[in-house]
Amino acid sequence: MLKKIFPVLILLGVAFLFVKYMSASESKKRFIKHLLKQVQYLPGRYFA
Repeated sequence: MLKKIFPVLILLGVAFLFVKYMSASESKKRFIKHLLKQVQYLPGRYFA
């Protein structure tokens, strides 16, 4: 049962985040883009 629901939940989560991103202001979009560019460096910086 969980194997059937899990992909649907992931798709709903992605759709929700997409809608929230599209309705965000330009400054919040810039902030999110800048934050996503730095994600690859965050684990080494804070958890190494």
